[in-house]
Amino acid sequence: MTLARLASVGLLGLAALVGFGCHRTDSPAVTPENTTAASAIDPPTSPWFEDVTARTGIDFTYRNGEDLEPPHLSILESLGGGVGLIDYDGDGLLDVFLPGGGYFDGPDKTVIKGHPSRLFRNLGDFRFQDVTAAVGLATLANNTPWFYTHGVAVGDFDLDGWPDLLVTGWGRVALFRNTSDAQGRRRFVDVTDQVGLNQGITWTTSAAWADLDGDGRPDLYLCQYVDWSFANHPTDCNYDGKTRDVCPPKKFSGLKHKVYLNRADGRFEDVSDSAGLAPGGPHASKGLGVVAVDVNLDGKPDLYVANDTVPNFLYVNRSTPGTIRLEEMGSLSSTAYDGHGGPNGSMGVDAGDPDRSGLPWLWTTNYESELHALYKNRSTPKSVRFVYYSQASGIGALGQKFVGWGTGFIDFDHDGWEDLLIVNGHAIRFPTATTRRQRPVLMKNHQGKFKIISELGGTYFQHEHLARGIALGDLDNDGTTDVVISHMNEPVAILRGLPHREMHWLGVQLVGDRHRDLVGARIILQADGRSQYRFFKGGGSYASAPDKRFIFGLGSTDRIEQLRVVWPDGSDETWTSLELDRYHVLRQGESPVR
Repeated sequence: MTLARLASVGLLGLAALVGFGCHRTDSPAVTPENTTAASAIDPPTSPWFEDVTARTGIDFTYRNGEDLEPPHLSILESLGGGVGLIDYDGDGLLDVFLPGGGYFDGPDKTVIKGHPSRLFRNLGDFRFQDVTAAVGLATLANNTPWFYTHGVAVGDFDLDGWPDLLVTGWGRVALFRNTSDAQGRRRFVDVTDQVGLNQGITWTTSAAWADLDGDGRPDLYLCQYVDWSFANHPTDCNYDGKTRDVCPPKKFSGLKHKVYLNRADGRFEDVSDSAGLAPGGPHASKGLGVVAVDVNLDGKPDLYVANDTVPNFLYVNRSTPGTIRLEEMGSLSSTAYDGHGGPNGSMGVDAGDPDRSGLPWLWTTNYESELHALYKNRSTPKSVRFVYYSQASGIGALGQKFVGWGTGFIDFDHDGWEDLLIVNGHAIRFPTATTRRQRPVLMKNHQGKFKIISELGGTYFQHEHLARGIALGDLDNDGTTDVVISHMNEPVAILRGLPHREMHWLGVQLVGDRHRDLVGARIILQADGRSQYRFFKGGGSYASAPDKRFIFGLGSTDRIEQLRVVWPDGSDETWTSLELDRYHVLRQGESPVR
């Protein structure tokens, strides 16, 4: 089904009630201001998610090369991979791209090679078909084999209306343009060298597309990790005084990250130095996660970067058309450190509005012996300011045993409050304070306060996993959010969001004028005299690319008053009388309200 068809007929869905270190719920009282929320959080009689992996046809495992004997125990083996959701063929169904990881070859097993990545086409009803070879993704340009891969970012870099793929990993990146072949079928072409994206890259992890300079074309931010190689491979690390293990990032210097300006001639220019990126070094820049979002509502996407064991970055956007300028304000904004003033081993990252204040909060998952970090946004257009809010929000109840990776805000029960999902797994081989495999965590948002309800998540939540990236998205277009999870040396998992009762929702897909990049846009939905807010983001989670559509949970409310979109260029449009329990494609400049 095409997006146009999806927009015109809708899909009636059953709604849902549904790194390595430093160091059944009660309902709230019913009041006129929270009637909808209170009615939405009665304990369900069945789980929120169903593990449907076996029926999907997706049988794929990210492999990291740790099965070598004797093992290298290299830090390269620790990072794992992400997940990309992309409707590459425009049929209205999200397809799934999975980086493959890598292995070690050669006489001394120090030649780093890659396992192929895979693309699975969504056939509907949670059935998928491997189309990797058919769409040109079996190899890179000139039949070059895949490299050791980690992450994926989805964005329309050439503004032709079709989503493209950017894949990160060891020693390089790969950019695939989504094109049409002679028969009108969609294919991917490796244009990495053609557009100038492979100079000076050492080890890339997460990436984010966002129009930083305001010219409409998405620019690219690349996280780089540390200066490990087999020429810099210490073998004296252990955590119990005797058993050799993977060395921590503190053993290495961080690599300077990269930012590329998307030029009008179709090429990218490395502007990392002139843009003001922080340097690498022993105590800086060990990047694992990045999210692009407008933190101060000035229309310009900013960048929050999760670094491992060193201070996190918050780059406030000071760019003008044709020139990228970023001001690093992590320390000044109180987002670089935890509540004790120390850096964390940060990995996954997202932005959301858990208290419905209209400002995006920042969120990171961290290493063991550290709390995951939630930063409450108190910014204005002239002042960027956050408050460390983990304990006050209830996040502290998680304790400090988890090593968190992929994550995201998700209103899984359609009550209008953004909940949190986190997947976990240790970064070293032989941890002493906790287990290597760990259970995922589901946290329910009670009007800005979080409570752990993992026991209601379903069978997947009852077992330990070595998880890394996750991507959140509606794979069957029923209005509930589904989850695709990548593990280390364990098959990918697909969780279907389950409906529990008739709770209303509204789905929104934004399309910019001439397909301009929309990171920095925001949506305000008004219903029952209250407002919800969503923010168009780039990147997020860990090394993954989620669904770019928005789902607003409405509880028992059966109509909205209006939905307002503030586009990145400052223009403002309003839609009313949008039918519930379906998706709507909202195009810039086509609002019926003038």
